[in-house]
Amino acid sequence: MKNTIGFHDTSRENENEEVISGEPARAEKKEPVCCVAKIKFSGANIPLSYYNDEFYLEPGDKVFVTGKFYGQLGFVKSVTTHFRIDKSKYKKVIGKPDRHIDGKFINIIDKMVSFDTSFDADRFGAIMIPPRDPDSDEEEEIICGEGWSVDLECFEESDIVDRDLIKPALDCCRDGKVLYLSVKDGKGAAYIKGRKIYKIDFSFDGETVSDLYCSCFFGDDCLCKHETAALITLSMLSHCPEFEGRKNFTAIDSDFFWNYISEESKEISLK
Repeated sequence: MKNTIGFHDTSRENENEEVISGEPARAEKKEPVCCVAKIKFSGANIPLSYYNDEFYLEPGDKVFVTGKFYGQLGFVKSVTTHFRIDKSKYKKVIGKPDRHIDGKFINIIDKMVSFDTSFDADRFGAIMIPPRDPDSDEEEEIICGEGWSVDLECFEESDIVDRDLIKPALDCCRDGKVLYLSVKDGKGAAYIKGRKIYKIDFSFDGETVSDLYCSCFFGDDCLCKHETAALITLSMLSHCPEFEGRKNFTAIDSDFFWNYISEESKEISLK
């Protein structure tokens, strides 16, 4: 059973609870401003200074940077445009993910589900996975072979499912490691928490899952546990009455959702 970190509202016990999250109006995107920002990280005692010329930054923004804290979201404490620095001696801000979340969400099983949110897979991925580090010498070259294809209704019986991986996959589901799963216009994506965040890509026509890939390296000729966990989650949700006739949806782990929404949302109503 998962433990909820952060605040807990007893009204969440209502399976059909509806959460409406959003801001009255989205601010117009502002042009980048060259600046030096002081950014606080959980592993640093004091805010550290970073050079920025790619984004418009304000106190309260959350950003990715190069250097020691690459991969960790930092909190912008202050910004100044009054500076004179040796740019070569400063690490840089490289990402400012769009963390806005909107739409109506209902609690289904252990997920907060929306059929109208714009919080798509790319935006979710941008807050979980930092941009490539420009200081890294490693060149990324993604090569894909043939994706898996399986009938969702009976995937557990398929030869491509390793029986020894079903329990670890179920553990992923039970422990809230399937952070996000969505389907939009037949294209699906999931993010699974492991040693790092793994992304699952797939296509789904309501019956068959095809073009199924995971970003982890797995050498055996069968589904990895992350892909299996995504299929288990998709199957469970698809059998819920709320999904009847629905082709597009976004499902976020409930614990992740409530921690996220408590930090990010300026307007929440429960019904």
